[in-house]
Amino acid sequence: MKLIEFLQNTEKIDEESVLYVKRIDGQFLSESEITILNLTEEELEWKTYEVTEKKCPGFEYFMESFLIKEFMEDISSQYPTIEKKCNRLIHYVEFDA
Repeated sequence: MKLIEFLQNTEKIDEESVLYVKRIDGQFLSESEITILNLTEEELEWKTYEVTEKKCPGFEYFMESFLIKEFMEDISSQYPTIEKKCNRLIHYVEFDA
């Protein structure tokens, strides 16, 4: 699944999951491949690079799903298209989170 596809269905997001995304040419993009992990209590204590090494090599930690859902709700009136929302989320993850 691509990041933008994931964001089109935020109402179906399992808020307990964590999103990991694969960079394209060093960047997170709307077309980046994602993996959604439901981590155990023990795994939640691991460093993010440990999770990626063991569970999803080639991916990087992106954000917890409940935070993505909240973020998308907060910006929904400011950004009219899913593409603009996706780009704003990527910017937030890269520079503000």
